[in-house]
Amino acid sequence: MARRPRVEYPGAFYHVITRGNNREDIFLGRGDRRRFLDKLGEYKERYHFLLYAYTLMRNHIHLLIETGDVPLSKIMQGILQSHTQYHNKKYGTVGHLFQGRYKAILCDRDAYLLELVRYIHLNPVRAGIVEDPTRYHWSSHRIFIGLEGGIVDYEFVLRLFHRSKERAIMLYENFVREGIGIGRREEFYLTQDQRFLGEEEFIEKVKSKVDDIEMREEVKKDKTLQDIQEIIEDITSVSKEELIGRSRAKTIVEARGLFVYLGRRYTKASNREIGDFLRRDPTIVSYLIRHKTVEL
Repeated sequence: MARRPRVEYPGAFYHVITRGNNREDIFLGRGDRRRFLDKLGEYKERYHFLLYAYTLMRNHIHLLIETGDVPLSKIMQGILQSHTQYHNKKYGTVGHLFQGRYKAILCDRDAYLLELVRYIHLNPVRAGIVEDPTRYHWSSHRIFIGLEGGIVDYEFVLRLFHRSKERAIMLYENFVREGIGIGRREEFYLTQDQRFLGEEEFIEKVKSKVDDIEMREEVKKDKTLQDIQEIIEDITSVSKEELIGRSRAKTIVEARGLFVYLGRRYTKASNREIGDFLRRDPTIVSYLIRHKTVEL
């Protein structure tokens, strides 16, 4: 059966699984895993995607990624090619390190985020490597509970448990422990249409979104961010100083959201350039764009 094309759009949420060629080991030592995580962090900074969870096993990898403007295919191509080149140079090998095309399951984030985080973090337990996921140093579980720093966007996940971080960590740990012994979740792999994990309503929404993107007329991007700022000021009477300031007044917050929207639609500016203009972290700009939030 022919491979179906990947479905990619800003804000898409994927469970990514990639294995070693012929199921052979990807990581032969701690330094290999450390280097992979460093490179993953570099690409996360470059392409502004969200990383909710990861687990690095000896011969396969699980990642939970929400993309921004850069499609998953470009992200994974860079990460996997970089690690293959590193591995071949270090160990004097040639050819493919990873087995064919990685698996990328487009998931309904609202329905599956917490279950997938738990499932990915319990992978070493299911494999019989450790009895307690806290003892495995190559997943993001230890970052969630505050034992290590790292590159995952764990704050969003923890806030789903409780607004208090301490309470959220406790509830998260209980949630993970409840999953020990469940075993392999076949439903996370037996997807609909070979690509989706979600109900029919979610799948139809995704297909509709892709159709809209493909049919949308190309918008002429001939403005500068300064042009957009002046337009915002004419419309809202919010000055540049107020726009880049820290006021949370409703009219100013709405003006910032409008600036981000118009900046992305009518200029060639990146999220980083918009963030620099507003004196905000570009990852915040990227997140708010994907989630249609205007409270900058």
